[in-house]
Parts: sequence; structure tokens; C-alpha cells
Amino acid sequence: MNSVFEVSYSWNKEAIPTGGADPVYMMVEWRYGAPAKRLRKIAPKIMSRDLELLLKPEHGVQLKGIYGCRSKETDIGWVLRLGDVYKGESKQILLEFAVGPHFSGKAAVCSAYWSTRKLKQSQRVLLRREQLYIQYTSHLGMLRQPEDPKVEKTIKLNETVPLLKQALRAYERGRIEEGSDLLRRHADALLIEAARKQDLDYYAEAEIVEKLRYHYGITFTTGYHNRQNTMLSE
Repeated sequence: MNSVFEVSYSWNKEAIPTGGADPVYMMVEWRYGAPAKRLRKIAPKIMSRDLELLLKPEHGVQLKGIYGCRSKETDIGWVLRLGDVYKGESKQILLEFAVGPHFSGKAAVCSAYWSTRKLKQSQRVLLRREQLYIQYTSHLGMLRQPEDPKVEKTIKLNETVPLLKQALRAYERGRIEEGSDLLRRHADALLIEAARKQDLDYYAEAEIVEKLRYHYGITFTTGYHNRQNTMLSE
């Protein structure tokens, strides 16, 4: 592999209080080589096949959520399946932790092991291994620092999927107004972020949520009325 495998880890907060934090988020990004150009004349070269990330949380640390990839818990830790990686392609996932109390200073959160499958072979090879840390502090100035905007955006956009599932359950159980309200409030919150931060990604996400609200409204309202009419005719 002639390109460097680059990884970056970003916490949503610069530091957390010594009493611990639940939740605290980390965004993980990875890439081989320079960022890819938007227009390609040839297909990108595959650099890594079946990339996996093994995470081993430290004592007192709980990995509560993994967003953006398939994962499973094993006896040795959490295995995250990240798929194939192409040259210049950037990918990211979001991790949600709960961390217990600790004295001020850096503390280990988990160990990270990156591995890939050799091209045209079944053997796995270790790409890199590292310890991930978080900063504890009792300094109010550090604790009041604003969240990392890129991580904050990823957190907000990742709220859509679990909320869609919650709304869909409400629709399926006949609570149509409840499901509609959940989606409407989420779309409104995204539009507020779009206006406040002048970011079209929030607007695009809000548009998707509103389209789904319209689609679910028609689908489940029609189905509900059909069931009611069937019951009345029996």
C-alpha cells in the first residue's frame, strides 16, 4: 500500500468534568492519501478491503452507541465493520461513550486496533494500534468551551435515524399524530440549525425528514381508514 492510512479522533468537548460524563462523543475519520477530487475519469483504486476497527474500552468506560457502521460486541471488545476503502475517500463514524469519574488530567478511554484483509488474500493484517485518551478537568473555563462544530454537526445529523425509527413505531401502532409531531419537531430543529449556522446540510436533512413525514402520513392514514372501514363492514 503506497498511500498513508490516516486516522483522526475528535471529541465533541475539549474536556469533561472530573465527575465523569454521559454521554460524550468521539468522531473517528479515516482516509488513504489526499482527498479525492469530485470528478473522476477512472474508478478509484481500492486501498483496503474489509477494514475493521476493534475497540477495547477501559474499566469504567462504556461504549453506548456506534453510528455509521455495522458492529457487534465480542469477548475481546467491539468489532466495527467499516467495509472497503478507496484511495482519497474519507469516511467517518460516531461513537457515544459514558465515562466515570477521574482525577484531573488525561485518562485512557479505550484501545483501538485497525486491521484489513490483504488484497486477493483472506489473511488479516494489523494496520495500526493506539490508545485513545480524554481530558478530565475541574477548570470551569475549559468546561465552558463550545463543542467542536464538526462533531456537533455529526451528532445532530445522526439523531435522525433513531428518531425515524421511533416515529415509525408510532405510525405502525396507529398513533399517527404522535409520529407526525416527532418528525415535524425534528425537521424544525434542523431548519433552525441551518439558519443559525448557514449550513445547507441541515436544510437537506430537514427536507428528507419532511418528505418522510408526508409519505408516512399518506401511507398510514390510508391504511388506518381502510382497516376502520373493513371493521365497520363486518
